[in-house]
Amino acid sequence: MSDIPSSMVDRVVLILGAFERSGGTLTLGQIAARCRLPRSSVHRILQQLVSARWIRRDDNDYTLGLRMFELGSLVVQRSRLCEAARPVMQELAAATGHVAHLAVLDELDVVYLEKMIGPLAPPLPSRIGGRMPAHCTAVGKVLLAHSPRAFVESYLAEGLSRRTGASITNRQALTQSFTAIREHSYATERGEAAVGVACVAAPVMEFGIATAALSVSGTQERMRMQELKVRVQLSAAEISRRLTASFHARDERPSAPVPLTGHLAATVGAAAAG
Repeated sequence: MSDIPSSMVDRVVLILGAFERSGGTLTLGQIAARCRLPRSSVHRILQQLVSARWIRRDDNDYTLGLRMFELGSLVVQRSRLCEAARPVMQELAAATGHVAHLAVLDELDVVYLEKMIGPLAPPLPSRIGGRMPAHCTAVGKVLLAHSPRAFVESYLAEGLSRRTGASITNRQALTQSFTAIREHSYATERGEAAVGVACVAAPVMEFGIATAALSVSGTQERMRMQELKVRVQLSAAEISRRLTASFHARDERPSAPVPLTGHLAATVGAAAAG
């Protein structure tokens, strides 16, 4: 009995792991036997997992619940997103010399999924897995501007915290900026998340939904916003194209990444000149 895990977390992990080698359905007795846990303990934990939708119960049978499927789908989606974005972000960081970020909304914050550092980039406080209040960042403004009105209202109801003296804390000023962000497909911020740092971001779209936001960040004196916004928009569009392509070809063998250097250089040069 000394090998029986004592913590609740360890027991939950054991119980969920019991389904890995099953046909999908297990009884209480089978789960207890596979986990080598007391039947009463397994029953109590299963009741809690059923309430949380991690496990589903049908009479005396247990299967993995809808919540497990939802979380698994989220992991797959974010994996697809990062795979599509990495080569584009590497190109973007190398071409601009700045820091490229990929971020998504999570409740009141943006969460950074990827970060690529260019050769001239200064040290920035952002990190992969790190969070920032959405309204203080260009990526967050882009995602809020493309969010449903109900979500934006609930976000504003929580209040707009201040990161620096330049952070936007006025609800009307923030919401008024969303119209221009949607119209022009980019957002900027200057010193609102970190003093002396500027950023320009564009939405990554998948089937008409802003799945994520891509940005370039650097010191305010080195950021040429007009040129950089075009690069970021083109790079975000390329990630969007790759996401759509990966969705349609998900059951096929992936093709080699398309080189971006020549295409981006030519297109950005033409757009900047115009």
